[in-house]
Amino acid sequence: MAQSPYQMPSLKMMRSFEAAARLGSIKEAAIELHVTSSAVSHQVKSLEQSLGIALFYRANRGLDLTSEGWLLREAISRGFSEISKAIQTLDKERDSQTVSIGATTAVSTLWLTPRISQIWREHPEITINQDVRDRPFSRPSHLDLIIEYTTDAPTGKVDILFDDVLVPLCAPSYAQPKDNELVTLARENLIHLHAKETNWTSWFNWFSSLGYSGEIADMRHVNNYAIALQLAQDGLGIVLGWKRLVAPLVQAGKLVPFGNIESPAPGKFYLVNNEANQSKSVCAVREQLLGELNSAKLG
Repeated sequence: MAQSPYQMPSLKMMRSFEAAARLGSIKEAAIELHVTSSAVSHQVKSLEQSLGIALFYRANRGLDLTSEGWLLREAISRGFSEISKAIQTLDKERDSQTVSIGATTAVSTLWLTPRISQIWREHPEITINQDVRDRPFSRPSHLDLIIEYTTDAPTGKVDILFDDVLVPLCAPSYAQPKDNELVTLARENLIHLHAKETNWTSWFNWFSSLGYSGEIADMRHVNNYAIALQLAQDGLGIVLGWKRLVAPLVQAGKLVPFGNIESPAPGKFYLVNNEANQSKSVCAVREQLLGELNSAKLG
């Protein structure tokens, strides 16, 4: 069997000795190492026996190192310090390859997740963690990137992901209107989204932007856009759709426009960057998302 090139006692002995020498106390060393005092004392004595030298002067007032003890303590401390630095470097390299992204359920499902698959094809070394929630993300955020729709541009370092168009959507089985009048749409089973804190545009604002001020059907209410989309797919009403965001559902034939009325969305989808973390991995993910959009002409 091959022998180790390093002629030295066990690591457990050296850890116990180093802690006792640094703290000047067997008891304090035991507390730091989460073992008993007798265990530390045993390891130190075993080390002295292994080396055939005394490392401490035993005295009532505590532990004093012998000259040999000082020499060994300095060498072990340097070694432990270098090991610690190497581990910290490895941890930083590992962490720098992890990117966290915040998004709503709908944005994650319909837009972000399919694009993460492409990012992993280009950068398999990057780990991407999604924080999916349907409530506002706090500022400052611990996340590296956040995707959010808002009518007011977020502060800080942001990129515009895309503008969008708002269009009424329903299931293919839902009866289409006989005309293209706003008043006809206003009487339908409209699915209302109550998510004020996320700045999602409401039916009332949408109708108002088109100059309609009449009554609007007020029947179905949800607080989650993904649920609103599912209700529409199930034929239970009409949802206000962000055309680019819900494109996968339209392309799959799960949703179709109700009539032929649409208008530009008052807000935009933004990519909010955490300026405190601009690692290579974060920049690579950001550039991939923006580059993919540009290459697809915002499709």
